[in-house]
This record gives sequence, C-alpha cells and structure tokens, in this order.
Amino acid sequence: MDRGFPPTILVILGSTGDLVRKKLFPALFNLHQKGKHPERFRIIGFSRRELSQEGFKKFVHKLLKDYNEEIPSSEISGFLPLFDYFKGRFEKKEHFFELAKQLVEIDKKWGVCSKKLYYLAVPPKYYRLILKNLADSKLTNLCGGKDYTRVLIEKPFGVDLESAIALERLLSSLFEEEQIYRIDHYLAKEVMQDILVFRFSNDLFAFNWGREIIKKIEIRLLEKIGVEERGSFYDGLGALRDVGQNHLLQMLALITMDRPENFSAEKIRKEREEILSTLQKLSESQIKKFTY
Repeated sequence: MDRGFPPTILVILGSTGDLVRKKLFPALFNLHQKGKHPERFRIIGFSRRELSQEGFKKFVHKLLKDYNEEIPSSEISGFLPLFDYFKGRFEKKEHFFELAKQLVEIDKKWGVCSKKLYYLAVPPKYYRLILKNLADSKLTNLCGGKDYTRVLIEKPFGVDLESAIALERLLSSLFEEEQIYRIDHYLAKEVMQDILVFRFSNDLFAFNWGREIIKKIEIRLLEKIGVEERGSFYDGLGALRDVGQNHLLQMLALITMDRPENFSAEKIRKEREEILSTLQKLSESQIKKFTY
C-alpha cells in the first residue's frame, strides 16, 4: 500500500443503496486492487438494514460478484477485512453519537487521529437530517477537528433553486468550506477531463472552435439502465434533475466555455459559470413544443 496516505476512516451513510452497488464499492475495490488506499483504512457502512458484521461482508462480496462475475473470490476476500457495519437510522441522533464512540475506539487502537470522510450516498431528502446529526454529534469535529474531517455530498444538490440555496446555507452554517466536498461523479470520467486539454492544448481546435466553424452541438445521454429498483428515488426526483442540471450542463459548459487563465479549479469554475449564465430559459410555449 502507498504509505503516503494518512490513516483514514470512510463512513458511507446509505451503504446498502443503489449508488453503493453501482459506483462506490466497485470503485473502492478497484483502488484496493491498485494499492491506492492508506495502509490503515476502514470502511464503515451505516444503514438501517438488519445485518451482522459477517452479513454485511457477504453483501459486499455478492455485490462485487454481481458487478463483475469474473472477479476472483480470493481477491474479494482480501478486501472484506476493511469493512465494518453500523446499524443505524438517520433520524436517530443517538445513533450518530454511538458511531462517534466507535470511531474514537478505532483511533485509540491505531494510536493516531485518523482522517474521517462522511459520504452521503442517500437521496437529497435526507441531507438536512444527516448533516445536522453529523454536526450535533461532533462526528465532524473529532480529534483533529475540521482539518481531519470531510463531508461528501452527491449530486443533485436540492430539487430546485430554492432548495439548493437552502442546502448551501445549511452547509455553511454547520461546516467550514474546506470540509465540504460536492461530487458530480460524471466529472471524474476520463473523457470529460480530457475535453479541456483536447480543446485548448491543440492548436488545430483552439483557434477553430467557435460559431464560425461549428454550426450546432447536440448532447445526448445514451443509457441502457432503466429505473430498476430506484422507483422511490425517481418519484421524488426525476431523471432531468438527476442528470440534466449536472451531467448535461457540465458537458455543455466544458464544450462551450472560453479558455481559462489556467487549469486550476477556480479559473475553470469562473469560465464555466460565465458561459452557463448566458443560457436562456425556455418559455412555457417552448417547453410544450420542444420537450416531452
């Protein structure tokens, strides 16, 4: 393992849901295979499901085999000792205090103050409840405090502008900005990261990428996966909020934004925000005509 990483505990809230099945556990297993996680590393699943420690590990094993049946069971077995399970409910503040005690015990056993990552793998309707309980239970202020904890939130960030603003206000009232990590997993795709390099590091395209040469841009999201078991998630959210306000707009911005001063996050964000601010809202008649 790479010993350059500090001891770390990753707590996944909603550890038996769809996001975990399709994204998180396969990604964590991939890092494990490549030796990319810390030498002292623990993954704690937080969920209301009735599972024993061994039952949760069997759940992880089956999940990875379902994801890719060619993965040898022996390799999965070497991954499972990293996992612990905590049965808890998001609305029970006392469960968060109990979790805090468990994390303190791990630190005592390791003899260090570990980094704590709290990943909200849950629908947006649970964000407020979980975030307040994380703060009230001091889970985000254990040992090293804000320098040692991060709260990771998956898109979508709210269901409309009002709820998105309310979420941001809540986050800023509970945590320091450096503690908050907002995730759109689409941006981690290599082809997405390469768009800016493709556009701005290639003279052939850098000077010809504009309205004079390009007549029209079409962005299509081609997915074979249906709603499946995610009915309750989509009933309260909808596909447009799930992928439109983030994935599709990210792609649009990367394709149309002006050259940033450099490739730092701040400069890219500035140009991305500038181009998105020029978008025109559809009128009611246009919505009826051009959408379904």
